[in-house]
Amino acid sequence: MSIFEFEDYKKWTNSTIEGMAKGGRGQYRRIADFLNTSPTIVTQVFKGDRELTAEQSVLLAEYFALSKIESRFLILLVNFSRAASQRYRQILKEEIEELREKSREIKNRVQQNIALTEEVKSVLYSNWYYLAIWSLTAIKEFDNLEAIIDRLKLNRKKAREALDFLIKYSFVLDEDGHLKVGPTLIHLESQSAHIPRQHQNWRLQAFRRYENQTATDVSYTAPVTLSENDAEILRERVRKFISESVNLIKDSPSEKLYCLCLDWFEV
Repeated sequence: MSIFEFEDYKKWTNSTIEGMAKGGRGQYRRIADFLNTSPTIVTQVFKGDRELTAEQSVLLAEYFALSKIESRFLILLVNFSRAASQRYRQILKEEIEELREKSREIKNRVQQNIALTEEVKSVLYSNWYYLAIWSLTAIKEFDNLEAIIDRLKLNRKKAREALDFLIKYSFVLDEDGHLKVGPTLIHLESQSAHIPRQHQNWRLQAFRRYENQTATDVSYTAPVTLSENDAEILRERVRKFISESVNLIKDSPSEKLYCLCLDWFEV
C-alpha cells in the first residue's frame, strides 16, 4: 500500500515488510544495520513504544528507496509521532494532509500521450532495467517496487530512480501504491542514435544468462557460409519471423518477461 494511506509510520513499515518476499524475513536486522543501531532498538521501535530519531527517519526513507515526496511524508509521520505538544502535532497534521493531497494531484496529472524528447530517450535507453521495469509492470504480481527488485536483482536506489522516471513520463502508473503499465507506446525509429545502445543493453543480459541457462532458454550461434541468394532468403525469413512475433506478442496476455535477440549479419 502507498505510504500516503497511513497515519502511522510504524504500521506502514511493518505492512511494507510483511509484503516482501518470504514475509520480509531478516528485514528488521538489515534496517538496524542501515540505521547503524542494534536490532533490539529497531524491535523496540516497530514493535513497541520507542520512536525513530529525525536522522533515522531520513535513513529509513533511503533504505526503502522512497521518492522525494514519499520521504518528506515519512519524516513528517515520524515527527508527528514524536511531537510532545498538541499545537506542534496540529501543525504537523496539517502539513501531512497537505502533502497527502499533493500526492493525489501528482497522481492525477498523468500524461496520456507524450512526445518523447531526445533527453528522455537518452535516459530510457541508457540501461536495460528501465525497459525491464516498464515491461514487468504489465504483469499483475509485479505491481510494487519490492517484487520488481526481487525479480530483477536490482540495487534498490537505482530501481527507485528508474521507477520515478518511468512514472514521471507515464510509462508506469502509480494507482494508490499499485503499479501498472501506462498507456504510452514505445517506438524507436530504425535510424535512431539510441538503437546501438538498445541492442548492447539486452545482448549483455543474454551474455550473463549463458552462465545460468534454463530449459526454457533458447540460444544459437553459428558462423556459416552459403550462397548470396540463400543468405537473402534467410534474411527475409528472419524479418517475417520478427513481424509474426510482434503480432503474437501484441495480443498475448502479460504473464512472463522474456527477451528476444536476433542477429543476421555478414562477417
